[in-house]
Amino acid sequence: MPGNTSPGRRVGSLLGVLLSLATLAACTPSRTVTVASRDVTVAGPAGGGPAAPTTTVQGGFLPGPSGPSRSAGGGTRGGPSTTAPAPKGVIKLGTILPLQGGQRDFGEPVLRTTQAFVDELNLRGGVAGYRLQLIAYNACLTCQDEALTAARRLVEQDQVFALVNTYPMVIAFQSVIPYLVSKRVPLVQGGAENQTSDALSPINFASAPSGLFYARFLSMMAVRYAKATKVAIAYLNVPSEANGIPLLERELGRLGAKVVDKEPIGAAEEAVTNMDSAVVRMRAAGADGVLATNPVVLIFGRLAAQRQGWDVTWVGEAAWSSLVEGGCGATCDKFVITDTAGLSYIDRNSPQMHQYLDTMRRRYPGGQITGHTLAAWVGMQLLTQVLAPVGAPDRDRFLSTLEATTNLDLGTTSPLTFGPDRHLGGTASILLMLKNGLYIRTSGEINFGDADPP
Repeated sequence: MPGNTSPGRRVGSLLGVLLSLATLAACTPSRTVTVASRDVTVAGPAGGGPAAPTTTVQGGFLPGPSGPSRSAGGGTRGGPSTTAPAPKGVIKLGTILPLQGGQRDFGEPVLRTTQAFVDELNLRGGVAGYRLQLIAYNACLTCQDEALTAARRLVEQDQVFALVNTYPMVIAFQSVIPYLVSKRVPLVQGGAENQTSDALSPINFASAPSGLFYARFLSMMAVRYAKATKVAIAYLNVPSEANGIPLLERELGRLGAKVVDKEPIGAAEEAVTNMDSAVVRMRAAGADGVLATNPVVLIFGRLAAQRQGWDVTWVGEAAWSSLVEGGCGATCDKFVITDTAGLSYIDRNSPQMHQYLDTMRRRYPGGQITGHTLAAWVGMQLLTQVLAPVGAPDRDRFLSTLEATTNLDLGTTSPLTFGPDRHLGGTASILLMLKNGLYIRTSGEINFGDADPP
């Protein structure tokens, strides 16, 4: 959290970021602990969705170095050759992020990670013979007009091939998505609050699991891991969350749990930070567990419950989040269960994860190694993985190739599967809890399958 902003300003910024793609947040370095009662991995779906392919396609690697790259000491280390081949040309990519004022703490880590990937890739010869160029513009988290102006400039003046890693811009991109659709400009790892289907839009792809995945996954978390039989649901009273409550209620019922209370929380600072009355009602209804659909609701709800001495488990999509560690800390120990939003945990021993960690530590010593930055790295992995076989900046071929990508293991996420009606590609997630105010991993990758559509 920014150290130079007031609590009110921090919460307002959080609400702007977390209304929809709440799970792409920050994480902490590896602290792996096995909790016997919760260390459960389910291979493949348990019903409700199509079975995943049995074999994965390995991808997401940076190519071997073809030129000098910086070492940890600031010098260079040579690759197989001292000069990269002459590029065919330049592929321009654009991003729009909050890069000014207090909100820059949300945007700058994403931008730094994206630029680090671009720089490292270019040192290694680029992709399909092309060098990448990243162009970034500022827009505040809730400024739709500002974001649309920036998008128009990127597309019409800068002539970018695609936009990348705009997932913090949930509200601001409500006006941008229709424009990008009209121009057929790809958006990789983006989000907008009014995207209600797994397809997101014809041009938008992200690595998080789908809403139907989470309808079953969250319900399983509440019943199987929190041991709740009488569940209260707390959610932000916005369409992207409210519309999914009947589906959650149905899935909980199928697992034998009863929904005893539903608490819509206003999407405003005062409503979220003062949840005591909602907690009183959930407690009076006899709830023995709470399912929260938003990390801000989860955190402030748990804090309100602690003030009242109501120690039941809260589950939800609070992500791999320094928000939870900083905002809830030890108060959330044992009473909050969340997940990684389809990302691998930081301790995964894969070459791709090591490339991410090595690059970030060399280029930004002491900088963030977080789920926020890992998600940005994943966005670039996915874009270049698909662009390489396309071989040229052809938008239509890029989009059709991405839609045909199945069971792709980037080494930093669960296997990704896309399709014409599936642009949220994540297929599994990992359970997390807090111990001494810090995250610990409590499971391997879990996939219970998607819920049946409503």
